[in-house]
Amino acid sequence: MGSGTYNIVTNAGILCYDNLTMFIDEIPAKSKITIDFNYVSKATKLDTTVKRAGTTGKAGKCIIADVARVDNKIVNINNFRGKVTVRYLGPGAKRYEVWKQVQIKYDRVNKEYIIITPKASEKHERRSSQRVPLGLGATVQIEGDARRHNCTIRDISKTGIGIRMEALDFNAIGKRFEITFTDKHEFVSFTVNSRCVREVDGDNSVKIYGCTIKTTQDLLQYIQKKRARYNNTIRQ
Repeated sequence: MGSGTYNIVTNAGILCYDNLTMFIDEIPAKSKITIDFNYVSKATKLDTTVKRAGTTGKAGKCIIADVARVDNKIVNINNFRGKVTVRYLGPGAKRYEVWKQVQIKYDRVNKEYIIITPKASEKHERRSSQRVPLGLGATVQIEGDARRHNCTIRDISKTGIGIRMEALDFNAIGKRFEITFTDKHEFVSFTVNSRCVREVDGDNSVKIYGCTIKTTQDLLQYIQKKRARYNNTIRQ
């Protein structure tokens, strides 16, 4: 996807992109971000750059960002108080997406910011279409590419689907994806017509591609069934 502009607004934990959930550690390295601190009488904005994704164990997922400087002096973010906001406007997006419950710390030793999403906030869906984790193997045919690629369906909702696969050797944003998968437990197979709206770096050479989808009645019923079972599982 390359560099994007990310305006960070804390209080979310989950970032949504065109109804596809995007976790904070999926923001690509070298992406520009703006951290907004809002007070009763004033507001402060700090521009910086994401260095890499990380994990904070029980605390949740995080990204590591360069420190911001004002008058050539490092801003110690630990001294800030008040409402912190994180917004993101991705390539081709029509609206900003919002995080909540984000924590930001200044690491004095490494001179970097740690922007954390607590695990508790990962369970909250800030969208009308709740995503459902699948983890099913699939294949995808991409517009303009004669090859058929193997992939794994990360999650699905009535408006979007996320897949993991080896990084493509071209920009997939805007391309039509035809995704085919079988759920042997449900005795069903689907071919999903979709359009890629984002791609983010995963582990090693893997990328996560997020697509908007067109749902048939059969697919919608399948998603609703999987969502009901998933919700029952996380409530136990």
